[in-house]
Amino acid sequence: MASLSKHGTEIGRIKYTTKVYAYFTDGKVLLNQGFGWKLKYKVKDGINPRDVYEKQLAKHDDFERSRPALAAYRKELHAIAGMGKAWKLHAAVQVLDNDPDGVWSEACDGYGDNVHADIDEVSNLCILYSAAMLESKAAKEKAIA
Repeated sequence: MASLSKHGTEIGRIKYTTKVYAYFTDGKVLLNQGFGWKLKYKVKDGINPRDVYEKQLAKHDDFERSRPALAAYRKELHAIAGMGKAWKLHAAVQVLDNDPDGVWSEACDGYGDNVHADIDEVSNLCILYSAAMLESKAAKEKAIA
């Protein structure tokens, strides 16, 4: 498992649905998918790590601006569950998006490592996920046409 402190100054982080990338001045990029930080890749010599971060951040921000429903879903997901548990809640929502009670049972009332959320929060998250999926489908259809 990688240690954040030994990579110098952190340039910034980019959060996705169930993972976060941390960019460092030594050129290392670490990934956390809820199970601790791991080295993902190293920026090639001669390339400024800050430029790589800023390019990826701009790409990420452009994508989220084009998909406001997905951005709202991600924001709510991360507000309910930190990165350590977001994967579990997201997986339950993906499978049971039309069954908030089922999502709550799987992610919030399971055998362990539960997300602390009430049924209203889970219901709202399922609604946001459904909207994000409709938005994604519409974007794909628009790209094909």
